[in-house]
Amino acid sequence: MGLAGANPFPGDSGTMDLVFVGLAIVLLTSLAFLAWRLKTPTPAGPARKEPFVLPQDVTLRPQPLLTNTDLLLYNLIRLAVEDHYLVFARVSLWSIVSVEAERTTRSQVLRQIALKQLDFVLVHPGTKTADHVVLLEESSPPQPHEVTRKQEIQSVLQAAGIPLTILRPNTSYTVPQLAQLLGVSDDD
Repeated sequence: MGLAGANPFPGDSGTMDLVFVGLAIVLLTSLAFLAWRLKTPTPAGPARKEPFVLPQDVTLRPQPLLTNTDLLLYNLIRLAVEDHYLVFARVSLWSIVSVEAERTTRSQVLRQIALKQLDFVLVHPGTKTADHVVLLEESSPPQPHEVTRKQEIQSVLQAAGIPLTILRPNTSYTVPQLAQLLGVSDDD
């Protein structure tokens, strides 16, 4: 008995038909996927962005970073902590904390804190990290958005272990008072 022309599945020609139908489905699915991939444009690398060009009808001018009151407080704070810290004004909250989390969570946290600005940051010259933050209480009573902003900043600073001091800009402070409030007085 020869093997040529022998049915590999003797007595079951229906199984052979199922195998051919299965192969035809796989082949058609593969061809459909290939056609879809060829029609769908894929970037040839990282998306290129055009350089930023300022529209012609826009005029930019320098603006003051600090008000007169802010500048006075800045100078007093600088004098109070000059032997201990560097003082920076108008610093973004996200620039003083490292957010370590899974990618999606990290992005959410960074988006939440991205536009929060700190009035003054005391930076240790050795570690180059923020050791203390000073916020100015803007108005009395504070507006609801100011309360929310302050609470969000407080929670981030607390989680990072960075102390916060809130000052009233229209209150007169002496250098020794500020040194004590900021924890750098000789009495400590």
